[in-house]
Amino acid sequence: MSLLATVARWEMIVLVAGFGVVTLWKLFQSASFAGLIRSSDGTISPARIQMLVLTVLTALQYLLATIKDPSHLPAVPQGLVMGIGGSQALYLGAKAWSIFGPKGKN
Repeated sequence: MSLLATVARWEMIVLVAGFGVVTLWKLFQSASFAGLIRSSDGTISPARIQMLVLTVLTALQYLLATIKDPSHLPAVPQGLVMGIGGSQALYLGAKAWSIFGPKGKN
């Protein structure tokens, strides 16, 4: 019975990884990521870049923790929640500044 559980676990890992690979492949083939790190005026936004990097690193850290012990979902560390909250606050602050801040002379 232990062999059956091990095989089923690896089948699930391969299935989920396969779905992820196919999804990313289709996404990179057809999607445009230009708006992901650029502001509405077309310039590269440091706030968006830091938010994207932190989000990807957080997802990777959580995925690795889940793979390490797949019997349950790991608890999210409080420091990680604070980091994401700070990242979002920085992004929203930059967004608010661009909307409500002083405008240049046209």
